Amino acid sequence: MIHGGNPYGFLGPAPGLSFANLYTLRDSATIAYLPFWPLITGVLYMLYLTIGLNDRFLYYLLLKQPTILGDVALGYLLYSYVRLRNLNTSVWVLRFWMLCPFTIILSGIWGMFDSLAMAFVMISIMTTRHLKRAFWAGLGTFAKSIPVIYAIPLSLKSRRNWQSFLVAIALPIGFSAATFAVMGWSLTTVTSALSYTVTRSGESMSVWDLFFYFNYQGIIPTLDPFVSDLLGVLWIPAVIIFTLIAYRKFGFDSDYGLIQSLLVVTLSFLVFKSRVTEQYAIYLLALSTVDFALWNRKRKPMFLATAGVALLYLVMNNFFLIRFLSPVYLDYGQIENGLSQVIGPARLALNFLSGSVFTALNAGYLINILRSKSPGAISAS
Repeated sequence: MIHGGNPYGFLGPAPGLSFANLYTLRDSATIAYLPFWPLITGVLYMLYLTIGLNDRFLYYLLLKQPTILGDVALGYLLYSYVRLRNLNTSVWVLRFWMLCPFTIILSGIWGMFDSLAMAFVMISIMTTRHLKRAFWAGLGTFAKSIPVIYAIPLSLKSRRNWQSFLVAIALPIGFSAATFAVMGWSLTTVTSALSYTVTRSGESMSVWDLFFYFNYQGIIPTLDPFVSDLLGVLWIPAVIIFTLIAYRKFGFDSDYGLIQSLLVVTLSFLVFKSRVTEQYAIYLLALSTVDFALWNRKRKPMFLATAGVALLYLVMNNFFLIRFLSPVYLDYGQIENGLSQVIGPARLALNFLSGSVFTALNAGYLINILRSKSPGAISAS
């Protein structure tokens, strides 16, 4: 990117730095999200060149710093939010997040930056002024587009706050457009890459994986592209409908109402999104950590089961985390291929099972929230 490449198109490997790029090998877009992260990695590469130490591991270390910082920041924000409302449970929140294997693997090992996006969302939640809350919500969407599902709850406390809503939506669009214009990136490749994320299908940490798994087993044919795209956009009306339901039931004014509404939106997104990846669980776990710590202790079994199933899927889907050895062992693919020949069918079956359980837990959580009456009615005695 620093040398003029478009990250939304085909990017070749960087000599001496690249060790694996499955997307480039498939001749498809290298990324499929807004330009916040390409800008961050570009700046880190410039820093790497400035340091002048020709060691690829230094570059890898630099790349991991924003994701680790984002995860630590999110943990502290969760702790701070809970501490202001319940000092007794705030320490548990901090311990859970900082020591959770799932979040450590995603941010510290894999390098996923969803915790950074969710940290911006938490800042928005903790902000009281409408425009500032909308600004942080928009920044979360710019960091990674998933938080756009929170734009309405975080910016519309009432029907008269449309100005804040426009800020939450316009900010990521404006920042992205400015980046495309300054960098000279083709809008054709950008729109193609971003639309891919909206309708993306395939292996999924959800019950929707049945289409991939049953096709793999030869039980059903490959889905027609039109049907696949239709399923890919099903989450959009679902999120809108459940956002309205959450507003009518809880409102967005109180701490409790806002967190419950955000949970309803997140759970509906996870249930109806045809392609759910492991990192999507970050948004759910962050919100449910607050929910469990402050109001709903009786949801502990559901909370822990969700975290456990997500961790199981993460480990199995990445071949017992072997592929994360790729920076130090370039032939990791040979180990994966060997394992695939031995446990391939069992691994896919376990992925399908754990993804289905994850969806079932999400659906159960969603129903539990919608049936709740008040904080006191469902909190622990």
